[in-house]
Amino acid sequence: MSDKTEGLIRAVYRKWKKSHFREADAHPDEETFACFLEGRLSTEESECLKAHLAVCDDCAGIYALSLNAEAAELEEVPRELLDKARAALSLKDKPSALEAFLRLKENILEIIKANGDILLGQELVPAALLRSREIKDFKDEVIILKDFQDIRLEVKIENKGGKYFNVMLQAKHKQAPYILKDLRVTLIKDDLELESYLSDTGMVSFEHILLGKYRLEITSLENRLASVILDVKA
Repeated sequence: MSDKTEGLIRAVYRKWKKSHFREADAHPDEETFACFLEGRLSTEESECLKAHLAVCDDCAGIYALSLNAEAAELEEVPRELLDKARAALSLKDKPSALEAFLRLKENILEIIKANGDILLGQELVPAALLRSREIKDFKDEVIILKDFQDIRLEVKIENKGGKYFNVMLQAKHKQAPYILKDLRVTLIKDDLELESYLSDTGMVSFEHILLGKYRLEITSLENRLASVILDVKA
């Protein structure tokens, strides 16, 4: 990538960030994006950014500009260029991971961004609809649900005093009421496996986790079933 092209992309990125990104910490900053383009992110960071690009047209548009510098002056990135960018990342329009960006504030959990459905009382509400209702604060816990092919994943994040959090994960068959057995869930941070459990109940818990970025990989004995990206901040 030439210096002129990189400079142009950075300038457009700053312009879009200023006008579109009201929740800046839910999007990659300029340095992170540059490192991604140069292949200098860790595997976990790269996968996290790829999953974000799958659901965020603004950030996917920035990546599209890196593939086609001639489009850098456009106010709106054409759909076909976004599709090309995602194809280059081997991504589909539907995200390959459940993303949850949260903030712990004493006894309050704040949803910065999520791409699943949030359990609000007895109602399942898309995260985008919650934002339109200006609902983002939850007292003790947040439950997020998302479908992956044949399974439905339920992730519960609990606030433990503003410094730690717990995660409980359960996987069920999407079209049937029974749970998945022989399920392995692995907690990963900075490409390092922290904990891994094999459960025959379909539920796995991780307790007293420090704030930070994590990835949960869910696999059966034969296949990788789903991935969860958590970014929990103070």
